[in-house]
Amino acid sequence: MARDEAYREASHRIEAARQEGATKLYLSNMELTEVPEAIASLTQLQTLHLSNNQLTEVPRAIASLTQLQKLDLSDNQLTEVPRAIASLTQLQTLHLSDNQLTEVPRAIASLTQLQTLDLSGNQLTELPEEIKNLTQLSYLQLGYNRLTSLPEGIAELRQLHTLVIGGNQFIELPEILRRLIQLEKLYLWKNNLTVIPQWISELRSLKHLAIHSNRIEEVPDSFKELQKLKSLSLGMAGLGGNPLTQLPSFVQQLKELEILEAVDCELNVLPDWIGELKELKKIDLTANYLTELPTSLSQLPQLEELSLNDNSLNPDLAAAYEQGIEAVMQYLRARAEGEVTLNEAKLILVGEGEVGKSCLLGALRGDAWVDSRPTTHGIEIKPVIVTAPDSGTEITLNGWDFGGQRVYRPTHQLFFSAPAVYLVVWKPREGPQQGFVKEWITLIKHREPDAKVLVVATHGGPGQRQPDIDRQELLDLFGSDTVVDFFYVDSKPNEENPNCTGIAALREAIANISATLPGMGRSVPTKWQHIREQLEASGKTHLPYSEVIALCEAQGLEGFAAELFVRVSHTLGYLIHYHYDSTLRDIVILKPDWLAKAISFVLDDKITRRRNGLVEFDYLSQLWSHPPFAGEEGYPKALHPVFLRLMERFDLSYKVVLDPAAPSSTSLIAQLVRDNRPEQLPNWDEQPGAGDRQQVQICRIVDDRGQLANAEGLFYQLIVRLHKYSLGRANYENSIHWQRGLMLDNDYNGRALLEQVGTDVKITVRAAYPERFLSYLTEEIKWLVENPNNPFGWKGLRCNVMVSCIEPCGMNTLGHGLFEVQKLIESKKKDRHEFPCPISGCDEWQNIDQLLYNAPMSQPALNEKLTDVQATLQLIRKELQVKDQRDQLRYQDLTTKQLATISRVDQQFADLMQMLTDEAKEGPRLFSFKPVDPGFFDRPKWMSAKFQLTLWCEHSVKPLTALNEEGSKQGIIELTLSREWLAKATPFLKILFKTLSLVAPVAVSATQLVMDDPTYAGIKEELDLGQKSLDFASKGGDPILDWQAKSDAPKWESDEAIRAQGSMLRELHALLKEEDPGFGGLMRVQTKRREFLWVHPQFVGEY
Repeated sequence: MARDEAYREASHRIEAARQEGATKLYLSNMELTEVPEAIASLTQLQTLHLSNNQLTEVPRAIASLTQLQKLDLSDNQLTEVPRAIASLTQLQTLHLSDNQLTEVPRAIASLTQLQTLDLSGNQLTELPEEIKNLTQLSYLQLGYNRLTSLPEGIAELRQLHTLVIGGNQFIELPEILRRLIQLEKLYLWKNNLTVIPQWISELRSLKHLAIHSNRIEEVPDSFKELQKLKSLSLGMAGLGGNPLTQLPSFVQQLKELEILEAVDCELNVLPDWIGELKELKKIDLTANYLTELPTSLSQLPQLEELSLNDNSLNPDLAAAYEQGIEAVMQYLRARAEGEVTLNEAKLILVGEGEVGKSCLLGALRGDAWVDSRPTTHGIEIKPVIVTAPDSGTEITLNGWDFGGQRVYRPTHQLFFSAPAVYLVVWKPREGPQQGFVKEWITLIKHREPDAKVLVVATHGGPGQRQPDIDRQELLDLFGSDTVVDFFYVDSKPNEENPNCTGIAALREAIANISATLPGMGRSVPTKWQHIREQLEASGKTHLPYSEVIALCEAQGLEGFAAELFVRVSHTLGYLIHYHYDSTLRDIVILKPDWLAKAISFVLDDKITRRRNGLVEFDYLSQLWSHPPFAGEEGYPKALHPVFLRLMERFDLSYKVVLDPAAPSSTSLIAQLVRDNRPEQLPNWDEQPGAGDRQQVQICRIVDDRGQLANAEGLFYQLIVRLHKYSLGRANYENSIHWQRGLMLDNDYNGRALLEQVGTDVKITVRAAYPERFLSYLTEEIKWLVENPNNPFGWKGLRCNVMVSCIEPCGMNTLGHGLFEVQKLIESKKKDRHEFPCPISGCDEWQNIDQLLYNAPMSQPALNEKLTDVQATLQLIRKELQVKDQRDQLRYQDLTTKQLATISRVDQQFADLMQMLTDEAKEGPRLFSFKPVDPGFFDRPKWMSAKFQLTLWCEHSVKPLTALNEEGSKQGIIELTLSREWLAKATPFLKILFKTLSLVAPVAVSATQLVMDDPTYAGIKEELDLGQKSLDFASKGGDPILDWQAKSDAPKWESDEAIRAQGSMLRELHALLKEEDPGFGGLMRVQTKRREFLWVHPQFVGEY
């Protein structure tokens, strides 16, 4: 609000408080630059909130507030603490955090009743000795200042239980602290500490200790005396750890420990004794070098949270971890029952067609020579056995022989995975250029940056041309860690060498590399390995799911344990199974190469290619029943729908609508769409239409050296993954897409044009609020390219988000200069306001804020009053109630303001869900609640109470009561919650409830209209009661303004409170599981981004 308006509003509130005799006054988040002098009249005031304003001083009139017990002046621009504060002798709580204070006045000694003092986030270099007079002080927050020492007087604070000195400049721990033997919480993070003194063991009352983000290499064994420790932070997510390299042995003695955080501590192994800490509830081991966990971890009965992100977990453990903590526990229990050492990997042969890959694989296996071997269509898989030279260990390599035709490349890359040895095969007669050796190595490196490659020249028999390849060029380009060696072989026996020239040396090199691959020699559950061996020995290409489960049960894996085995095996590529897909749930594909061959028949088909990828199911069925290649057997007709659905799952195709009035049996093979861009793009003039704004971003794809790179096949994936936004989603004739581009429409979020320009992807969005759709599309491309959870991604590439230059342009070529958004953000954090143009010869420095205008992450989600936003949403709701839900034009009559509002709400909801991605593994994130007892609000002294909690579907964003049959109680759960828990969870719950209150009025799905009035009224009432309960639990709060505190902060600086509050959500999950393990019938599904959602059963088919 304008500053003069803010002053008038503050004066109005002060007068209202005077007339009512109020004891609490909230003037936070108002952009106040001064406080009205009239505040002196509120002599009865006990609580005053002035946080998050723009105050540079506090009026002397505040001295009149002699009854004041709580004063909050945080998040202002104060440079000094007013001396008048000495008159507030009844003050118990004083918040001065996030100001510009350089000293604390000695007058503070008068505040002898002070219990809580927060001075964090200032510029203090020392504290006055007079602080010793604050004898009632129990909480002292000094974090993020410039302190290097503490006054001797601090030892007199005998009531001090919590001390925070993190984020300062201590190089050693002040010895005066050893006298604070009553301390229960000590936070030392983010200083310059290299050692922790032995005397810390004297602080035996400590329950919480945080030493993360220092440079401590060793922790004294005397720590074992801290027997009351309940939480220990050696490293914390987002802040960093210490270079410990191993978990200190003293931790084994901390039998009451509940929380252990060792993020970024360079740990290589977790000790087996971790299983002795039976009280552990949370372990965070993010960003270490762990490959395995001890089986003893499964013996921790209280463990609710386990974080292993950014480790080098072995494949089986990584796949189990993706499924959640219970899956990890099952995996560890299975290993505890028995484990075997697994020595196997892939041997992947790639190269152009007819260079001799199949013959080479046969020679490596020792097979008899086959004259006129047929061309490989798709993939052939055969085992190769080698022996590790040092240990004599036998290693099984699954040799994958990939067909060399270029049309197969995007499909084959789906099967590139580590650990593997890659053979790039070429024929000297045709030369390395014709063999595309560099291109094949690049393709491998983009998918698997740590790949080991052997370059193999074939046809090395008598009289054949010698290989002529620039080895140094390849080594310079890719490095000797990638290109390990070069070989020249002849796969055909001859009179001079019946054992095949060069094959023995190649086998030896393959064995040497295989023995060093990550995961080689890893331990896997014995039962799992026996089942996999039985499945392989069956020789079957596929089995009914029930038979696979029966096989698991025969080995002693039942229920979830059997299901987990199938899920992990699917993730690792041993088999293919989609549990929640109605077409695929009853079948398990045991031979991935079998599927690849079926796909190759479609990609090779001339008629399908001539139709630019459009193909009817009947025609596909004919291809699969009668393959067009000699010697290839047909596939059973019952499997044809399975193949088509798997192609959809692999982002190779999707079903199109040719006639909106009739069911469709036609699919589009995205890889085969037209080459050229259409001459006319519908509703896309040179300038945006009235009411629309245009924003442009560039996704620049680069390799590990920062060089421009091509993510081959990216646009095929985008065409399939984004087809729900296609202009032709209701009628394929309206579709706009080609090999290097596509056009999309996302209703109220606007229209987008995606084009490949060189190797960049240019995204242009036009809408009333283009930030929402632009953000979504950018995140989708970035995820596809670089996210390690994408099985079909490019692990060796990254996506840099760029924005183009603006006026004035030093080269008069506006838009030519590109700026990396992340670098702009980092510069802004360092208080830099301009950034130089990267174009050579341009000396222009551009304004960072104006450049970031094209970056959605810099835009505020909402900055209007909550009541105004809700009023706008109610108008939208009325409009949508009279529209046909299936009409793509149902939003066309909304005003520009209404369209922008609904997009912003959409963005706020998406941000909330994204921040709680990890928590979704274990349970649902959306719910509302209200107190069961109608007299709840008449009991101000309540300590615990029963609440009725209603679970929501995360697909439709509706409560289960609105989706289930009338009268159903599914999804309604009564829980007893403590006041303490509710108060701690309030920051998260307020954001959740306010976000749901914004989304609920306009929530729609593909099958339902917006909720009817009675249903919506009930939901609104429950959300309002939930919010009122939070205010009641936390002794108040500003119900109008708290929800949008700091809402103008850019997204990259967004409050970490939601992520930190994730632990509260996990506690709630534990309570819910006790009452209703099935979460009200919600089903856990996985999106294409491999993120979990909890959805109503009617929406499971969407995933």
